[in-house]
Amino acid sequence: MGVKATLQDRLKEMRLSEAEVMRRLLRNLGVVAKQSLREVAAGCRTSDTTVMRACRAAGYDGFQDLKYHVLRELTGGEPKEAPASHESYNEDLHASLVAAKPALDVAVRLMRGAQRVALTGIGASYGVALIATDILFTLGKQALPVQNEQMASFVFTAPVTGLVVLAISHSGETQFPVQVVRQAREAGVKCIGLTNEPASELARSVDVLLPTQAVEPPRGSYAIAPRICQLAVLDALFRRIGCLET
Repeated sequence: MGVKATLQDRLKEMRLSEAEVMRRLLRNLGVVAKQSLREVAAGCRTSDTTVMRACRAAGYDGFQDLKYHVLRELTGGEPKEAPASHESYNEDLHASLVAAKPALDVAVRLMRGAQRVALTGIGASYGVALIATDILFTLGKQALPVQNEQMASFVFTAPVTGLVVLAISHSGETQFPVQVVRQAREAGVKCIGLTNEPASELARSVDVLLPTQAVEPPRGSYAIAPRICQLAVLDALFRRIGCLET
């Protein structure tokens, strides 16, 4: 397994701060080869210690060990410069689609076999769930957005045969979507999770995880970049369902 694949796989075992560092480095591993620990930490807007912890959480002895493996993979090619700004979402979108791709086929099979889909999220994630609800209707699926406990109780009233849950949470720690997933598991209902944090409670609780990879600027992204990534992954999912249904 290459360095990039290793880092991607270990994200689900990292703390939030460590995962954020690795998501930034995964955009361009060339910076690891060309920069010092202090420069990488400054570029990630974090401390040297957090970068070191992230490297160890990824299975390396430290930053220099990660640098060695990156240099070995990059032999014969000059690493590219790190992007100077975060003015577009292209990198986040690409990284999200690559991260979600391995789980898409399983998610498609669940969705395709579902008679009903319950979608849940809070705040901006609920807005994404509403968009997904409309698209599912166009695909011929019964879809119900779930925003409160009363609606959740209605959804999980027997019989639940043919029901699938799609839970959306950028942090993966928002309690209502997590609670809905718990109820679904107790009822024997399969769940698909869409989150940016593969080590979160939501990610650990669902049957199929579709991860996004939005990297947020230091003062926040006003919840736009994460939602664009969520929609991109859902678009890939629904396009596959549409192709299978035709």
